[in-house]
Amino acid sequence: MLLLFVLFMGVYCPIQKILGIPCPGCNMTTSLYYLIQGNLSASLMYHAMLIPTGVFALLIGICQWKKKKKWMERFLWMWIGCMIVYYIYRMIFIFPDIPMVYDSSSLLGYFLNR
Repeated sequence: MLLLFVLFMGVYCPIQKILGIPCPGCNMTTSLYYLIQGNLSASLMYHAMLIPTGVFALLIGICQWKKKKKWMERFLWMWIGCMIVYYIYRMIFIFPDIPMVYDSSSLLGYFLNR
């Protein structure tokens, strides 16, 4: 199923291709690219939750390894909460500027522009 989606839609965020708006994780790969290049400011501009996501993933992995299910769930919910708050912030203060650009060629944009 995923292969068919990639073949027909290309390698894009499915939420952005359907709705035209970025998903909560959009630009995280670009942020990782700039972080690996050593450009922290560009990395934070594209997605400031990249580093906290890595920290939460590490904490959740440690909790799973140590069989601390209660703490693992707490860290997961904290991460989800942080992602939602950051997404709302980005949609209010950054969208539709770069890097949160509206995709007018989306499926929803196609129907709205008819």
